[in-house]
Amino acid sequence: MSETTDLTEYECVEPVSHNQKKYLPGAPISLSGKDAAPLLEIKAIKAPDVKTEPVAPVLSELEQLLAVIPDVIEDKANLTGSGLPLVEALTDAVGFDVSADMRNEAWTAFQAKDAE
Repeated sequence: MSETTDLTEYECVEPVSHNQKKYLPGAPISLSGKDAAPLLEIKAIKAPDVKTEPVAPVLSELEQLLAVIPDVIEDKANLTGSGLPLVEALTDAVGFDVSADMRNEAWTAFQAKDAE
């Protein structure tokens, strides 16, 4: 029964011979962790570049509310009789439950920012 080994692709930095095949610098080479370890140690190969997707910053609930208020208040139907954004309209816009206290805090911050 043959053992299945997970292979990782590395890049040759120096000429490497593996399984009776020669790999030149810059060439990709697929190796098991066991085979790669000594070559990594002598810097004959390098680990693959890990490409990471940019991570969007996580906004606080207040920041999310501040971001949607301009769109919400564009529609006058989304305002209370005293001119505050409706809690329901904010909840729909941000996708989480917004309390009246949260709305009031966000509205105060929005007006202060808008006044600058």
